[in-house]
Amino acid sequence: MRTRKLIAALAFAGASMLAAAAHADNYEIDGQHAWVTFTIKHGIYGVAHGQFDGVKGSIVMDKADVTKSSVKAELGVGSIHTAFDQRDSDLKGPDFFNAAEFPTISFESTKVEKIDDKSGKVTGNLTISGVSKEVTLDVKLLNEAQAPWDATLTKAAFSASGKVSTADFPMAKAAQGFGLGPEVDITIDLEAVKK
Repeated sequence: MRTRKLIAALAFAGASMLAAAAHADNYEIDGQHAWVTFTIKHGIYGVAHGQFDGVKGSIVMDKADVTKSSVKAELGVGSIHTAFDQRDSDLKGPDFFNAAEFPTISFESTKVEKIDDKSGKVTGNLTISGVSKEVTLDVKLLNEAQAPWDATLTKAAFSASGKVSTADFPMAKAAQGFGLGPEVDITIDLEAVKK
């Protein structure tokens, strides 16, 4: 009798684990449909804008338990563009992002919080120029659907925003010298393909 109960309990536990795992969907960020843009105060004049391209990464979306979701992403510092070649060159240089020594910026989540069915907060470690700082992003799930032109393709679209400070990273002195910041507003819009 005890053996039967034990077997039944193990079977139930296994089924529960499989059911939970079934809710976790794996997505790969579509770099051709991903934009990381930022704005930063420019001295006494106004606001400067910039963008990074070439975002790569993965998203695990667990609908049954959002707290089990996760994000890993990175982008190439060399992809930065601000509509002025000399400024782009300066930003890639040793006084700012130092692309030669630190060619990528990365983010890895450590906590995901649910606000409602379409929004939440993602906290993680943002690494720039070899320095990691905790950052929290406000994230919205814009849509998740099968592509009308391809029954095998399912995509999800997300929008995220957050703030960082140049004071937290090695570029602080240079940014101050150029009258930039210190606060940087980040906006991320991306699509990801279900694997």
